[in-house]
Amino acid sequence: MVIVLRHMVDSSVTERFLEFIEVKDKTAIGLSIAMKHVLDPLGLTDKLIAQTYDGAAVMRGSVGGVQVLIKESYKNAIFVHCYAHQLNLTLQQVCASRISELKVFFADLSGFVTFFSTSTKRTAALAETSDRRIPRPPGTRWNFKSRTVNVVWETREDILEWLDNICTKPGWDKVSISEAFGLSIHLRDRTFLQLLEFFARVMPEVDVLYGILQKREIDASGVNRAVENFKVHVKEIREKADEIGNQASEEPGTSKRRKTNTPAVMKEACDTMIAQVEDRFSQSDHLIAPQLVDCTLFPKFVKSFPEAQLACAIKLWPTALMNEGKLQTELTLFYGHTELHTGKSALLLFKTIHDNNLQEALSETCTLLSIIITTPMTSAESERNFSTLKRIKTFTRDTMGQKRLNALSMLSIENTFINGQLDFNDKVIERFAQAKNRRANFLFK
Repeated sequence: MVIVLRHMVDSSVTERFLEFIEVKDKTAIGLSIAMKHVLDPLGLTDKLIAQTYDGAAVMRGSVGGVQVLIKESYKNAIFVHCYAHQLNLTLQQVCASRISELKVFFADLSGFVTFFSTSTKRTAALAETSDRRIPRPPGTRWNFKSRTVNVVWETREDILEWLDNICTKPGWDKVSISEAFGLSIHLRDRTFLQLLEFFARVMPEVDVLYGILQKREIDASGVNRAVENFKVHVKEIREKADEIGNQASEEPGTSKRRKTNTPAVMKEACDTMIAQVEDRFSQSDHLIAPQLVDCTLFPKFVKSFPEAQLACAIKLWPTALMNEGKLQTELTLFYGHTELHTGKSALLLFKTIHDNNLQEALSETCTLLSIIITTPMTSAESERNFSTLKRIKTFTRDTMGQKRLNALSMLSIENTFINGQLDFNDKVIERFAQAKNRRANFLFK
């Protein structure tokens, strides 16, 4: 398990790797004890304002999950379900929806990946026809489906030509011929091509949102804006469903069957996406409270103060935002001065206040901004650190102890920070020399 701390340094936010923990007891109690063993010595009782994990039941459980057990010791540590993982879960609902056409489509789509990934001969032969690769299946992540949809759509003519060659030219086994014939039927099927083009338009929007949600600097206001933009683009694609259906029907070689109901299926898929995103991304208190410092809403708040959002903020962080009246007065003043609305994020607003020396005048607002900026919206940094762990463990043949693993991980993950310390090497040498008695005398006086 990896521990990453997100905190403010002057007027900027940073995330630092703390250490890897070797987990032996993987129950909620065991995981929470391991985490507290690392966090308690740091004295973060009042300063720990959020905890972010993926959606595993042992972590997010509302009764006996890790987040509940941690909150017993750290009262201000609200739980935030990683939004990159939530997007993954949201859009998987489309794949597993009650729409039979979508179930069949994604099942057929997976056949392309399976066909090419199980044979190097097939992959090599396809590479001679097209310079695009069908991605190997790394799991059930939505971005895997995104890459597959776009590659199959963009290279559909090359793939179809190559599949036909398998069926007609000698040198291929019966299994390859049979599977190739089945896949070629899909690439000539109107319904499959219509859905393929539809998702080829939707997936880039998903990728954009997914990338934004994995940014280190992302905050709650950024999540809200990204989600709203995503919904707008999905609605635009929904309006073009009939046009997409007609274009795919005119593909050369497609079967001329009776009119399909694919446009209706596309519209329902868009409605499902929008409903799922709104359900998961709009109802959380830690997304509602940050609307207080969302610049796009300030013109509205000048006319009508956001009482509901303020109450939500006080409910989430009662010990940090103790002076509700002062906070409301400061926010009212802040909304009225448009020259201070230069930033498009909470972090830029925070810098604007500092640049104008308004920290004392807007002290409660600064506290609110610090909380919102520091609250992590994603656990992507933890996953990046696991990638480093994998490289280090592989390089050293998995023979190191936990202490050395953490030391090497720190050197690799925080190399930018370490390189900025001019006397780092001298301190390491001095620490090494003083560590224990050695045969050679490393210290000279």
